[in-house]
Amino acid sequence: MSRKTQRYSKEFKAEAVRMVLENQLSISEGASRLLPS
Repeated sequence: MSRKTQRYSKEFKAEAVRMVLENQLSISEGASRLLPS
C-alpha cells in the first residue's frame, strides 16, 4: 500500500513555524499540537 502525501498550504506552514518559535516548542511538540492524531 502506498501512503498518501499530505499537503499543507504556505499559510499553515508559516503559522506552524511561528507557533514553534514563539512558544519555544520542539518540532515534535508543535506537530502534535497542530496535527490530528
